[in-house]
Amino acid sequence: AARPGVELRALGPITELPSLTDLKQRDHRKLVVADGQVALLGGRNLSHEYYTAYDEVQLTPGSLWRQVPWLDAGARVEGPAVAALEASFLETWIEAGGGDFPIVPSPPAGTSAARVVVHRGLRDARTLETYLELIDTARSHIHVVNGFPLVLELQHALLRALGRGVRVRALLGCPTPLHDGEPFAGPWAATRTVATELVHSRMDPIIAAGGEGHLFARRDEPGWAPELGVVHPHVHAKAMSADGLRCAVGSANMDITASYWESELLLVVEDAALARGFEAKIDALMAGSTLVSREDPAWQQLAARRAWMRHWPGVLSV
Repeated sequence: AARPGVELRALGPITELPSLTDLKQRDHRKLVVADGQVALLGGRNLSHEYYTAYDEVQLTPGSLWRQVPWLDAGARVEGPAVAALEASFLETWIEAGGGDFPIVPSPPAGTSAARVVVHRGLRDARTLETYLELIDTARSHIHVVNGFPLVLELQHALLRALGRGVRVRALLGCPTPLHDGEPFAGPWAATRTVATELVHSRMDPIIAAGGEGHLFARRDEPGWAPELGVVHPHVHAKAMSADGLRCAVGSANMDITASYWESELLLVVEDAALARGFEAKIDALMAGSTLVSREDPAWQQLAARRAWMRHWPGVLSV
């Protein structure tokens, strides 16, 4: 802030012991707009695990979990949608005490139809409603990329989709990354392992109903110790695609915190070619991952052990 030309505003700074509201009612959006012409949005925060590639790290069984890169996703946007994204920033900027500035709409930059969905904390539930609409109108298949405990509204919507014959495929990860079934060590590893079980417990009913769960996996990366075996990293991406026609990506997790408490951004694109390409990338990730089958005795044992977690109060989910 001391540098010329830089202006900062803090949103909801925590200056004392935080309440539940302080912790959960946050601005969770990740957005960059340059010159009113190009915007970047998605799930990435500003630390190394979001930007480091898997072949850029040296991993051994003794590595800490924070050294394992995360899977994330985002979008680069040009055209009229940039003005809508910049307007979402401006509204919050003014609320935080910043000054007004003009927004100049950009001309069309392509043929894809895009919609910017802005969720403003406890004032609405627009990103949750968008995900529900994508699921409830799907006729063929749904791709879900999610690393957080599914809010029950979305879990039930996916179960309804399975009931009407829609193929449901989900890519999920491990908040505490695993190597050959063993968790990487590090601060809060035990707590994050409990979070992993909670995330997976919200998928168990979907798998039991015939949905596909794919546990994101990497193996044999350059510089990784051979004894690591299969590594299951954390999935931080938030994405959904329906019927090869529409896809969505942004900051909105599919848990209760993002659905109701936080402010979020989601970009929805209606373009069959783009959506099919997006799904092809997800399919490739799933092809290299570990399929969770309801016929697998190991999964059945895990699902039975964590069944009580399905009743965990959603308000305490993180």
